[in-house]
Amino acid sequence: MKNKLLELLQTKGDLPPLSDILIGLEGRINDPECDIEEVSDLIQTEPVLSGRLIRLSNSVLFGGGREEVLDLNAAIMRLGLKMVLDLAYTLELPNAFKKSKSFDHVEFWKHSLGVACLSKILVSHFGGSKEELETSYLAGLMHDVGILVFDYLIPEQYGGLLGNLDDNDKSLEELELENFGISHPELGAVFMEKWWPVSKQVVSTVRKHHGPLSAGVHSPGISRFINCANQIANSNGMGNGIFADTPPINPKVLKVLSLKEGELEDFVSTTRDGVAAAETILMG
Repeated sequence: MKNKLLELLQTKGDLPPLSDILIGLEGRINDPECDIEEVSDLIQTEPVLSGRLIRLSNSVLFGGGREEVLDLNAAIMRLGLKMVLDLAYTLELPNAFKKSKSFDHVEFWKHSLGVACLSKILVSHFGGSKEELETSYLAGLMHDVGILVFDYLIPEQYGGLLGNLDDNDKSLEELELENFGISHPELGAVFMEKWWPVSKQVVSTVRKHHGPLSAGVHSPGISRFINCANQIANSNGMGNGIFADTPPINPKVLKVLSLKEGELEDFVSTTRDGVAAAETILMG
């Protein structure tokens, strides 16, 4: 089954590409000579995206609470070019894949947004570099793309697996490996390498985000932060719409992060409030 999936991934002609606006923004924003006017002109070719981006820039999750931003240039100035690209992904990716019959599409993307924000908060808290901060949000947003790819390529078989999760003590990743020979982190990474022009670091982080957690590691890598953020979101009512239960947090997460009392609660509260405020914008 693994070989069949990888063959479909390489040859299937209707796999979701990135939208033209995202490809255009990737090219411009990653160009050192790009300016705000170029980015603004490109975004304004998509009026719906432009309006939603302005609204999202005023949300509590992305700097809201100050003077309200009313135009696109002001939103870009507030957010910065890299965050504009991240938010464009946030707004565009939910439309890339058709809605699944096997899990809740809205909850899936709310979870992805929550993990993206938590990951960036954690990386920032631990003094991550500019590159790590830039990678953390997008990797968090895309960490479960492999689930969408499974559902896209083999919807009946994958839907059957998801339908039996509550009757099984194994993790989703373990069941995927057992049934299909490949897990969603690996499938998502292979898909992104083939079809989406995102950075190698984002792809690598998505591939490793279910790796082992070790409290002995002094400075967890980005993939470990994504792993921790994913488990924190799941255990605090921000699941991806697949599991019915809210699992308790893995004690290893708390050991790896070594947060002071109340810090984790503050991070979760900020993320939860922001995701709730952004939900109507995220889903159009």
